[in-house]
Amino acid sequence: MHPITRRAFAASFVALATAMSVPALAQPAYPDRPITIVVPFPAGGPTDASARLYGKALAEQLGQPVVIDNRAGAAGTVGSAFVARAAADGYTLLWGGTSTLAVAPGLYKNLKYDAQSFVPVGMALRGPMMIAASTGAGIASLADIQRKARQGTVTVGTAGTGSIGHLATELYADTAGIKLTHVPYRGGSPAITDAIGGQVDLVFDTAAALYPFIQAGKLRAIATGGAQPYGPLPDTPTLQAGIGSPYEAYSWFGLVAPKATPAPVLELLRRTMAKVAQLPEVRQALKEQGVEPGVPGADAFGKVIATDAAKWARIIQQANVTAE
Repeated sequence: MHPITRRAFAASFVALATAMSVPALAQPAYPDRPITIVVPFPAGGPTDASARLYGKALAEQLGQPVVIDNRAGAAGTVGSAFVARAAADGYTLLWGGTSTLAVAPGLYKNLKYDAQSFVPVGMALRGPMMIAASTGAGIASLADIQRKARQGTVTVGTAGTGSIGHLATELYADTAGIKLTHVPYRGGSPAITDAIGGQVDLVFDTAAALYPFIQAGKLRAIATGGAQPYGPLPDTPTLQAGIGSPYEAYSWFGLVAPKATPAPVLELLRRTMAKVAQLPEVRQALKEQGVEPGVPGADAFGKVIATDAAKWARIIQQANVTAE
């Protein structure tokens, strides 16, 4: 090669290499555009409300808009599958919960995602499940339930087959060694309505959903599935104490990201989520919603997801629960 040609080639190579390195060095810092949080349930419910609460606070901390995208369908699995397939860049996240992350993988045979499709960012909130009785059922305690179940039939209404209320019922029956008759409804509201009307003996739902009716004297609180008594009803025993065996059943929600999301992006999201969880206005809003802050840290959230997934998968198989 002629010396001039060689020098020209070398100069061109250096210029090309420099040009190629500029985009890498000039990558915009995350986030540089709006972030979408997919809520896999309809707008207007408690799940949506909690996502919007956190979304607003996250936007203020990150300096970018956070858009809530309600993608309902198939008990939350449609929106969850959408996020599992989304680009792992931190701009499409999932407001995941007990039903979508811990129950669905064990309940649906052809699910288009599993718990390994996501990585935890942070748990936002959790609320214990609770058993309440119809005021005319003659049930005032867990001992009454267990006595009546051994003598005859005790009916329990829930939000539907495979709902967390249904699985919590099956877990209670298994732990207490009794038989309960499950009555599935299309949602928690009709189950509560029928319990108030005496069509079913018991209703198993979140404490937050049942509390207004208990406070109004329309239902009687029997026991909570939390590790400690439910704050607004401190005299209501835990199921664990009443049964005398380990028992926990919570409904929870939090933020997860598609797997393979870059570590620096995850770290920023996790730090920001943890900061938002400590904001006084967020904690006060959760208290007003009748729930408690989630377990702190992404690692702890990941352990809850894994533990609950294993627990509910066992109950689904043992009770032969099939999706409707």
